[in-house]
Amino acid sequence: MNFRTSFRALILGSALLMLALPGAALAAEVRNGTAAAVAAGETLDDDLFASGQTVTVAGRVTGDVYATGQTVVVTGTVDGDLIAAAQQVVVDGTVNGNVRTAGAVVTINGRVGRSVTALAQQLNISSSGRVDGSLLAAGETLSVFGPVGRGITSGGGTLQIDGPVGGKVLAWAQTLSLGPNTRIAGDLEYRSENQAELPAGTVAGQVHYVAIQRQQQQAPLLNGLFDFGALVLLIGSAILGALAIVFAPRASARALELGRQQPLQTFGVGLLALCAVPVAVILIGVTLVGIPLAFAVAALYWFTLLLAWPALGLVVGTELARLVRRGEPLPVLGALVVGLIVLHLVTHLPFLGGLVAFLGLAFGFGLIVQSTRRWRRSADAVRPPMPVAVAA
Repeated sequence: MNFRTSFRALILGSALLMLALPGAALAAEVRNGTAAAVAAGETLDDDLFASGQTVTVAGRVTGDVYATGQTVVVTGTVDGDLIAAAQQVVVDGTVNGNVRTAGAVVTINGRVGRSVTALAQQLNISSSGRVDGSLLAAGETLSVFGPVGRGITSGGGTLQIDGPVGGKVLAWAQTLSLGPNTRIAGDLEYRSENQAELPAGTVAGQVHYVAIQRQQQQAPLLNGLFDFGALVLLIGSAILGALAIVFAPRASARALELGRQQPLQTFGVGLLALCAVPVAVILIGVTLVGIPLAFAVAALYWFTLLLAWPALGLVVGTELARLVRRGEPLPVLGALVVGLIVLHLVTHLPFLGGLVAFLGLAFGFGLIVQSTRRWRRSADAVRPPMPVAVAA
């Protein structure tokens, strides 16, 4: 399985889940743990917010289901909508509302009473599956073998249809394949590299085909060293770093000291925080109570990412100045600019540039986190004790 695709699907699906949460009812059942479940024979007269390694709905949920985890399986009945973000999402039972989901593999073997919106590496609507509404999907491989009551709008690598479609099909795909059981009641409009073979009687309406011409992309000059976006990032980092130095000189000094004295510890903390905080945001946001906190943590995470690269540039520039200009210290703003330019050159090296950028970003993230922790410890140390009584 492609890890990058799965991770991207999980992140996008988590964003979809976070956007959907504020519209849910205030009263809801929350279940989490390694295996969060609605047992067979159980009826839950409420919305359900569930997270865990495996989320299973084997009973009946009269409201909506919001689920995130490694695997989400519905074998029972959901009267409302199913909104799920997981590596694998399987609907073997019945969802009377909509299904909005993202994951590596999404499989519909049961019935969906309304529409399906899916972002997945693989989407499978089996011959036993049924979607009474429309299908909106994007992914690497989309297989539709069961009936779709209305139309299909899709984009991806391969689209396979071998079942009845009650409306129009609009598709962007590298490869479109229509099986002998395909019956499209409306028009077929598709964009593809090659024209598809259409068995007789598969399309009741008109067929409109637009050929996609693959253009040969030229390699960027010097691996994108002078691309507009890269230069904007360089200049923006320099401006943000200069503002941080001017308005927070003590914090800048702490970052320099940490980068010199505790490089391994700082990198470890930064790598952990860089990877763990997005997962924590998703888990916090699963409950309605945690939504404001989740957005606050996400905003703080984004702000720290913006400061991480200038912090790294300041440390790199200062250390280079120490090696090259012994006894002649370089001004702080000059060190920042030199460091950012060196990082700009190194991160655009072929093959190694991406790895250096990721490791450097983790180190810069650690500089911000460790600097903040040291500032809090120093602030607590100088804070006067709280009086326990006032003299008469």
